Amino acid sequence: MPNIQPHRLLDKLFRIRRFQYSTYEIEHPEVIGTLRIANIPTNILEVPQEMLPQQARGAGVPTYMIGGQTLVAFTNRGQKKEPSTELLTPERMQTARRVELTTFVGDQSAEPWNEYVVQGNPPILIRMRTILARLDWYPQFTNHLGDPSLWAHQNTTQNVSVAETGEAGLS
Repeated sequence: MPNIQPHRLLDKLFRIRRFQYSTYEIEHPEVIGTLRIANIPTNILEVPQEMLPQQARGAGVPTYMIGGQTLVAFTNRGQKKEPSTELLTPERMQTARRVELTTFVGDQSAEPWNEYVVQGNPPILIRMRTILARLDWYPQFTNHLGDPSLWAHQNTTQNVSVAETGEAGLS
């Protein structure tokens, strides 16, 4: 969007209505377990109508910029190893050997829509769905618990609509 002026965005209060991780079963000979990922909003900022392009104005549903944090967890059901003495830093990730595990994701995935209600009159429902795009394993690194070092690439889809009548607490 052109001409976004961050100091003019309206920081909105919101509450979690529904939250679940997207889950994936990893079935590699050396990496076995359940991967869980979700993107949770940290800030929801409303873009004032006058900052929107003309064709986006008056749609009836506000336009938002959403800042978020991706949460990733892995429950290892495979073999534990000694924790790495070196940390896997972003710099080391660029040169370290990695193995793509995306093809080892089992078919039993769940990718639910998470829901957040934004203050306002009417309240607004934001739905977000986080989907695994790629999973990388760095075999020479393990975390402090002896689990494999994984990096999950993800995509998050968002949907905005007016919340159902009766949403309490934020209007």
